[in-house]
Amino acid sequence: MNATCTPSTCAPAAPSGVTESVRKPLYNVNGSSDAYEVRVEMPGVPKSGVKLDLEDNILTVRGERSSNVREGMKALHRELSPLNYLLRLRLNTPVDEDKMTAKLEDGVLTLTLPIKEAAKPRQITVN
Repeated sequence: MNATCTPSTCAPAAPSGVTESVRKPLYNVNGSSDAYEVRVEMPGVPKSGVKLDLEDNILTVRGERSSNVREGMKALHRELSPLNYLLRLRLNTPVDEDKMTAKLEDGVLTLTLPIKEAAKPRQITVN
């Protein structure tokens, strides 16, 4: 968990209180000088089951997949059980929280995290 995603983007932060019903989702982090893009796979998680927090440059992504048994039915065989996803990423560069966006489509959560203007590299002209 000490590995860095890329030299100047983010590194996983150790989750606390992880239980057996919690799984770390598969994810990718891409970045440019303007923004990070985080793609997180959370199959079966509805939009209402996604919770996002950003505090002290730690992005926390939580997803909750509930039971798929419809009313009036009973489970006879179960491999898709209720499951919680938890991913924490430490961001090495401050992001603009007001411009962050999140989209959940086909079980993939895509987060766009614009880098704050003050944290972007600047070129200085030599006179």
